[in-house]
Amino acid sequence: MSVRRIITGLATAALLLVASAAPAYADPSATIGEIDASDGQLSFVVTLDGVPSGADIDVDNVTASLEGQALTPDVQSLSDAGDLTQNALLVMDTSDSMAGEKLTAAKDAARQFVEGVPSEVAIGLVTFDSVAELQVAPTQDRANLLKTIDGLTTAPQTVLYDAVVLAANELKSADVGSALLLSDGADRGSASTLNQAARAVQKSDARFDVVSFGQSTAQVDALAEIAGSSDGTVYQAADTDELVAAFDAAAETLTNRFVVTSDLPDGYAQSSGTLSMTIPVDGVAVTDAAQVVIGEKASDPNQEIPPPSPAATPGPLAGVADNLIGLAIVGIFIALAILVFFAIAATVNRERDRNSGVRRRLSIYTLGGRTPVKEQETTVLGDTQVARSAVEFAGRVVSQRDFESVLGAKLESAAVPLKPAEWLLIHVGIMLGAGLLTYLITNGRILLTLVSLFLGGILPWAYLTFKAGQRRKAFMSGLPDTLQLMAGSLSAGYSMPQAVDTVVREGKPPISTEFNRALVETRLGVELEDALDGIAERMQSVDFAWVVMAIRIQREVGGNLAEVLSTVSSTLRERERLRRQVQVLSAEGRLSAWILGLLPLVFALYLVLVRPEYLQPLVTTAFGWILVGLGVILLVVGGLWLRKVVKVEV
Repeated sequence: MSVRRIITGLATAALLLVASAAPAYADPSATIGEIDASDGQLSFVVTLDGVPSGADIDVDNVTASLEGQALTPDVQSLSDAGDLTQNALLVMDTSDSMAGEKLTAAKDAARQFVEGVPSEVAIGLVTFDSVAELQVAPTQDRANLLKTIDGLTTAPQTVLYDAVVLAANELKSADVGSALLLSDGADRGSASTLNQAARAVQKSDARFDVVSFGQSTAQVDALAEIAGSSDGTVYQAADTDELVAAFDAAAETLTNRFVVTSDLPDGYAQSSGTLSMTIPVDGVAVTDAAQVVIGEKASDPNQEIPPPSPAATPGPLAGVADNLIGLAIVGIFIALAILVFFAIAATVNRERDRNSGVRRRLSIYTLGGRTPVKEQETTVLGDTQVARSAVEFAGRVVSQRDFESVLGAKLESAAVPLKPAEWLLIHVGIMLGAGLLTYLITNGRILLTLVSLFLGGILPWAYLTFKAGQRRKAFMSGLPDTLQLMAGSLSAGYSMPQAVDTVVREGKPPISTEFNRALVETRLGVELEDALDGIAERMQSVDFAWVVMAIRIQREVGGNLAEVLSTVSSTLRERERLRRQVQVLSAEGRLSAWILGLLPLVFALYLVLVRPEYLQPLVTTAFGWILVGLGVILLVVGGLWLRKVVKVEV
């Protein structure tokens, strides 16, 4: 390969590299704004974008027309128009996502912007994180402004729309206003909406340029709508170098602004018309057109939306408690909170109330007997008619499809002293209360509310399952010693009911409580074997079911039951030792299964709380829903497969 060919290839690659690095906003363009057509005069401001420094702007050959009728424009640079108030605002994102290198780069870019803006322009600073705040009003004191910029720090949330409304209000008083908005994320926590922010920008007659520091689709779309409301420019900055270039381009735009005045054409009687303008830049004609309303400014005064107070920090109830629906939601949440409170309080006193009820029922059989009084049924939610009606309604619900027996068995296994209807009411109250509380705290964010509803629905049942599993494990762990104690009691000459009573007195929960229930049932006429079968069913213990079968056989055909129980006790003790050894050996695999299974869910929840805009494409596009469905299917299949791999039957 020749040297010339190598040099030519390197030169071509360099040109392509430079071309690819050039910003998308480099082509010159013109924007007409701040139009005023009244008293026979027409004036407007022309802003040139993408004009390189030192370019030849031929203001002497500017042409303009209104509905095809030629105008005689008088063009003057804003720097020469001393009678016009020119204000500019830096609107900077100081949320936590900007912490570190991003904020440092933003400060450097802001300093260059301040130094590049013409001296006659007063510059101010607005920051937004959890609150939008005017840090520095438009001023000529550049030193104080730069000092404030250097001292900026970050905080949670991103009240982008509130900051736009605040900046638009501040620029209303200026003859010529402009703002440069920097944000790296979508709005989170604003009391204003995107539509309100865009309409506030329109009403201000100020130009809003925006710098999108990041790649979020929701962020770019929102910033583009804000800029489009004032014919501003959107600068996309993927890194710190492009951020500095975007700020430099915005400062150059403020330099290339001109005010154009002209008399309206003689005899012009229309109420509106199309204004066209051409200005030569380096010999190239740059044009723009806009609609003119004769007698008033082009913006529609009916579009004004009263913005929130800039000094007020939007609270968790902002936008909710201001209407009847919000008040109704707050009332429902308070009612549910009171319901749960009384449920917990009543649970604490339930055992005492039950004992006092038993004493009242037995008092008629004592020497100081009294006339029995019919007692109304009490509930864990209280003795009021409302509580009884609610429990009765829930009872009818759980009785459908045999759900009552399933839920009742679960409550008995977990030793929760509630009826199925009472548990259902508390369960639903927790689910709705969690959803409503999240709705109020997050200012109506639907995705987080749905997540809270899901967690509120699943966590109580998970608690019930966990508690039942803990009791079952404790029962199985103590069963060998219990059988050994029963065998010793039988060897000492005790009967089977006496051996059970020994377990009740000497054992520990849950074995002592379960055997005590069986003993009480036998005193009420239930066969001992049937009562012990109830224990095996509640504890889901196959081992104890075999023990009960051995007791039945011994009662029918005879034999040494103490020896049988001792043998079974030794066998169960060995099985328990083997089960624990398997648990130790499979601990690493089970931990890996839990981590792999929960990692996608935990990470998704983290993104919902911290960066919801990252997940927005998954729930706003058809392809996103397909990916979510596929991910759920793969997660379920993977979880079942991992469970099968790490589970070892003993």
